[in-house]
Amino acid sequence: MLQTWSFHLPTLVRFGPGMIRKLGEFAQEFGWNALLVGYKDQKGMENVYQRAQRSLRQARMHVFPFFEVGPEPVADLVFQGVELYKKNRCEVVIGLGGGSVLDVAKAVGALVKMEGEPWDFANANEGHRRITESAPVIAVPTTAGTGSEVTAISVLTFHGKGSFPDSPLKAALVGEGLHPKIALVDPELTLGKPANVTAACAADALLQAIEACLSRMANPFSTVLAGHTACLVFRSLKKAIDEPQDVHARADLALAACMSGTAYDTTGLTIGHALAQALGAVFNISHGVAVAIAGPVALRFLQQSCTQPLAELGRQCHILAETPEQQAALFLDRLENLFRDVGLPDKLTVPPDAPGNYLDRLVRHALEATPEACTLTPVKVDENVLRELFQKVLIK
Repeated sequence: MLQTWSFHLPTLVRFGPGMIRKLGEFAQEFGWNALLVGYKDQKGMENVYQRAQRSLRQARMHVFPFFEVGPEPVADLVFQGVELYKKNRCEVVIGLGGGSVLDVAKAVGALVKMEGEPWDFANANEGHRRITESAPVIAVPTTAGTGSEVTAISVLTFHGKGSFPDSPLKAALVGEGLHPKIALVDPELTLGKPANVTAACAADALLQAIEACLSRMANPFSTVLAGHTACLVFRSLKKAIDEPQDVHARADLALAACMSGTAYDTTGLTIGHALAQALGAVFNISHGVAVAIAGPVALRFLQQSCTQPLAELGRQCHILAETPEQQAALFLDRLENLFRDVGLPDKLTVPPDAPGNYLDRLVRHALEATPEACTLTPVKVDENVLRELFQKVLIK
């Protein structure tokens, strides 16, 4: 049966080494006042922020820094950004950083235009509204992982919500209005990133791409993009770690992240990311590490029901075997071997201070905060399935 599908990429992607120098030129088309969103801890990135501000000021723009974002940004931070934007009559939001920074920048841009608070638009809220408009946002990633520079998703951490209000809840704001106007992807901004950060980010990009192929909403465009994403990560992750200043390897990973985001933006994600997001919230670990732990287990769970798309991914990565089943298995073997080679963990030790009902919290988080991921998984996902998979990745 022929499949009905849609694909849309409203973000203009400007890609290339040294592209950061043109930030002011690109931002100027939206106005003269820019809110620059960045990390609170800028250690190691001082030069990047200086270059960005220099480019903006050379374009005679006024820059209002909002350097308050941490690794797991809380939703309340968005209000501060909106207030600063309005106070200084800004006309464009620029996010310069990893996925957390870009997510905050996108949320600020949206809440400038949309009435309400972040929870009103979070997918964990049963009555959530979609974000349909936003102030112009330019997304400038400094890591190669989430692909947030091209997606209509913004993940924030909420407190006091969900079935366990004493536990953080990581949920996504959703809606086409969250697409940045411009994604400025400069591979040079990722040069020298530590091995653990590089590996975790690449794992996120790779698993996002694979899940885009397994989703019930998979389409031919997303599948081609995902396959090329996997090839790029397999080809260049180890080299980027062994030679942190290799701009060609970094360009491959930057392109992989951007393609990965483009792929899953129209398909959504599946159970692997539901598991990862819950692990990150309950145990306070980075998203990339959580994905590296949960993703392979989720893929093995789906291997039999998703033989054809996994085998096709293997074919695109020149992994060939006599049967589709063998090809799918070899593809997953290569993924797991790569993760081991770059030092990514495959298990998570439950901390001594974890609540006694941590399994219940993980399961409820997955069901409440990532309902689409559970629904889009091509096999039935219920509490029993989630509990079994969480037990496989945890060491007591």
